[in-house]
Amino acid sequence: MKKILIFITLVAMFSGCEETEYPYVLPERYFPAYPESYWVYSNGTAVKVDPGYHKHLYYPDLGSIKQSDYVYVPRINNEYVYKYKITQNSTLFPLKILLAPTSSTAWKVDVWNGKNVMRRIENNNASVTLSSLDGAGAIVFDSVVLVVEYIADSVDLPWLYREAYALDIGLIRREINLSDTAIEPFVEKELIRYYINK
Repeated sequence: MKKILIFITLVAMFSGCEETEYPYVLPERYFPAYPESYWVYSNGTAVKVDPGYHKHLYYPDLGSIKQSDYVYVPRINNEYVYKYKITQNSTLFPLKILLAPTSSTAWKVDVWNGKNVMRRIENNNASVTLSSLDGAGAIVFDSVVLVVEYIADSVDLPWLYREAYALDIGLIRREINLSDTAIEPFVEKELIRYYINK
């Protein structure tokens, strides 16, 4: 009986040693993608974070066989969220950097027709007014970070997309600029309802 008890204890100890604890990468304040949080927008789109944190790694460099370390991160539509970055289903850009509030330089997010698609911070302390949030009427958000996406070396279009990120809420507005004429950019979507599950 003693031998069986010792054997069970050893098996339990060794099986417990096999499980490795990986670190958690928690969301940041301008993209608080905590599990089960959601955002609903005026154009009918909704974004919901999957329940729980998910073990993930990725290839950080193009053509490299070296992988990142495993971590636990939130997940949205099978894309893994690393603070202000999400993994891409792309061998070219393993991570798309959505937001870099401390960055004063532009960063590459994609390639289109042989030209680099870039992002940069346009303003890191803007005020943005939403027309209706949860039926409350117009609401002003301060300390908003504005990020523009544009084609590198393009003089015709100053930017293609402009996104506004509010502190502790995330994306509150996305505008599109598809013309180099006098046509004004238009609002593709505005936040109308959200829940942050901190």
